[in-house]
Amino acid sequence: MENNQDKNQVRLKKIPLGVFIQALMDIYNTGVDYVDLIGVPGEEQDTIGIAFCDEYLSKEEEEAEETDENIEEKIKNINLSDDDLNQLL
Repeated sequence: MENNQDKNQVRLKKIPLGVFIQALMDIYNTGVDYVDLIGVPGEEQDTIGIAFCDEYLSKEEEEAEETDENIEEKIKNINLSDDDLNQLL
């Protein structure tokens, strides 16, 4: 008799560990706290994909993005006078 957990199990084989870990570290370092794993079985080697969305970002990263957006909006709203422009030249 087969266990129900075995029926729900997904096993991807022969995933290159170095590449996989580096990809996870890269997205973690950009502020991603969670990922979805997508797997496709292959004949010789399985393929694994990593996906994430905005809600998976760390709170600090979301706050940094909001701050960046606020700064960009402020920059767009700056009105320079002729004297300001002449000083730049």
